[in-house]
Amino acid sequence: MDTSQEKEASEAASLVEEVADATRSGSALMKMNRSIPIRKYGSAFSKAGLATLIINKGTASQLLVLEARHLSSVALTKVIKWTTLSIAGLGTYDAVSGATQITQIAPSAGSSTVPAKAGELLNLVYQITGAPHRARSWAVIGELPEGLTHLNSTNSNTDGITGIPTQPGNYRISVRAYKNSNNSGYNYTKTFTIEVAPGAQPPSISTQPMSLITTSVSEEILKVIASGNGLEYQWYKGNSGNTSKPIPGANSDSLKIGSLNEDTNYWVRVSNDSGFIDSDTAKLRVIDNYGAWASETFRTANIVPEMTEPDADADDDGLTNEREYVLGNSPIEQSIDAETTLKLQNSMIEFSFQTEPATGKGYIGLERVYSLEKSDDLSKGSWMPVEEYQNIIGEGQKITISESATHGSKYYRLTVKLREKS
Repeated sequence: MDTSQEKEASEAASLVEEVADATRSGSALMKMNRSIPIRKYGSAFSKAGLATLIINKGTASQLLVLEARHLSSVALTKVIKWTTLSIAGLGTYDAVSGATQITQIAPSAGSSTVPAKAGELLNLVYQITGAPHRARSWAVIGELPEGLTHLNSTNSNTDGITGIPTQPGNYRISVRAYKNSNNSGYNYTKTFTIEVAPGAQPPSISTQPMSLITTSVSEEILKVIASGNGLEYQWYKGNSGNTSKPIPGANSDSLKIGSLNEDTNYWVRVSNDSGFIDSDTAKLRVIDNYGAWASETFRTANIVPEMTEPDADADDDGLTNEREYVLGNSPIEQSIDAETTLKLQNSMIEFSFQTEPATGKGYIGLERVYSLEKSDDLSKGSWMPVEEYQNIIGEGQKITISESATHGSKYYRLTVKLREKS
């Protein structure tokens, strides 16, 4: 080693110490007696220029240390190596070999695992740090989850993958930053695992609200059983899918329904952030019976409960409560049926009766039906229907039947019954 080389080596060692001192103290001043060219990737920097670069970055950005060694006759300009000790902050990255890496910025900074959820937007952002050059092109190696797209950045140290994944699962991919365009030249690779968790699912209904038969004095409860996250409910009147008649305040999995005077349909929509599902239509058919009639008729009557039974005679008129119900009479006031008559006139037998419609509490969904029968001797099995006077639906009309009088006895009877409306 000649005298000039020994001197350069000595100055280089001194430079290392001064840089270290400046870095530790944060000083922004450094004396340079003369310029020693330092070459890195074809660019020449003087000691002063290099020192200024380091100090201007300061401890808030990067801490750098220089190593110098003299190898035989190789000039000092070819033996300086930079080493990154720490990197704080993101942005434009300087040429620092030995610490080049691709790092996830979002959604999970610094991790090699990428959390995602099916059906939700994912923005995966990663960046190359410490590279001696800006990335000219990027590539993704491996199969991306369905719904994701590589941004394929160019001339940028930042790249990403975005989209809405549709299928849960773990997907192992590698991202690669290239020094040159068109995925060529020196490159750096980082492997990520995209873990796609099952996303929120639209609700599903396992138990539908049931159709049922009720009475005009009954209360009913409809219930739906649904599964899913964050469920919300809205009940409606009408047929499923028709939202024109929402029921105010009906926002739970069950619906309490008061007494009805007519058939009514109900349904419920169950929803969450991922969608909704409509239930089947629950049809409530109102068909009254003796119990409904009795509860309404005897509600204000001051009689003992036993006298409200079907076979009791609350008004002591010879007709049971149930017969009064069928005929449309009051069970608590004696009454005479003056509208039903049978008489002989001009050799003709004339029979007439007044029908009663089935209306009001106890008769919803029902109709009163009249039929006329006749017999010659009242014996069992002798009663025969009078044609054309069968199953007459009572609507308040008066019915009159005339037949020629014949020798011998002739008997007539009127049967009355209640049945579901046809």
